[in-house]
Amino acid sequence: MKSISIWQKFLNLFTHRQAPKLSDAKVKDGVWYAKTENGDYLLGIDKSVYQQIGKITFADFPTHLKIIETDDDLLDIEGDKSVETLKSPVSGRVVARNTTIGEDIDRLNTPDPKVNWIMKIEPAK
Repeated sequence: MKSISIWQKFLNLFTHRQAPKLSDAKVKDGVWYAKTENGDYLLGIDKSVYQQIGKITFADFPTHLKIIETDDDLLDIEGDKSVETLKSPVSGRVVARNTTIGEDIDRLNTPDPKVNWIMKIEPAK
């Protein structure tokens, strides 16, 4: 895993560069994923999902596994038009889940990756 210097962490703190640029993101089955500066993956909902299911009205993490494999269930979502289970595009150890999306579902409907991210995963070695 690539380490970040103290200076870079200090700069990130003041420039709010925690989330990767979505231009660097890849998309698989409705989930965008991009490597962060420390080598972890940040995962979120791709805009194609909103087009397919409409506004998200409910979301829940179906499992609380610490290790995720590619194609494991990532997030159950319900929208105006349908219900979907998003699958993980990567394998690795779960570093963080965005638990705030359960408290405020509108966070998932915001197209900002700093707000609507789902999970951070340290890639499998």
